[in-house]
Amino acid sequence: MNTNNSAKTIVCYGDSNTWGRVPKAGRYPRSVRWTGVLQNLLGNEYDIISEGVGGRTFVVVDPEKPHITGITHLKSILHTHEPIDIVTIMLGTNDVKDKYGLSAEDISKHLDETLSLVKGEGIKNIIVICPPNIVTAEDGNIHSSFVNGSKIFKVLPELFKEVSEKHNCCFINAEDHITSSKIDGFHFDPEGHQKLAEVLKSEVLNMNI
Repeated sequence: MNTNNSAKTIVCYGDSNTWGRVPKAGRYPRSVRWTGVLQNLLGNEYDIISEGVGGRTFVVVDPEKPHITGITHLKSILHTHEPIDIVTIMLGTNDVKDKYGLSAEDISKHLDETLSLVKGEGIKNIIVICPPNIVTAEDGNIHSSFVNGSKIFKVLPELFKEVSEKHNCCFINAEDHITSSKIDGFHFDPEGHQKLAEVLKSEVLNMNI
């Protein structure tokens, strides 16, 4: 916890890549996770709060894991950390899983619903991050949960950008800067965490809040 009373609060809302999942095994140390790197890059004037959980979706429900339906708990998360200066949102990877049967248009509508909720809580500064596409893993396969996911991902960045602009939010297409790890095809390697944090640092400082 940053105990600087004047620090600006940034809530980082996402899934296992915000939580810091190591591809196939465990969790990265705080200093390796992009949220931890961002804290170090921005320093004591900012308080970076990681609100990531594995499997989280925007709106669609997994009946076996209702706690990972993001929008169900989002308002509570926002109220827990208020006052909030910036919210970053990086979801979409789990939404493209075959079991949900969602289209890119469905997922972008769920982003729209999520942004409406956040804006409705009086938060004006939002950074939307479209995750990088699913890639073929080092074993030559795409994870069985994402057989059709890479096709959906090809059109997600443009749709996410349109929704972000509609809500006057900043937008980052992560794939312009990083790729998913070839170890499993959808989590980040340490270099990805580092680079994403660097990109976000620039975005945050450009916001001049």
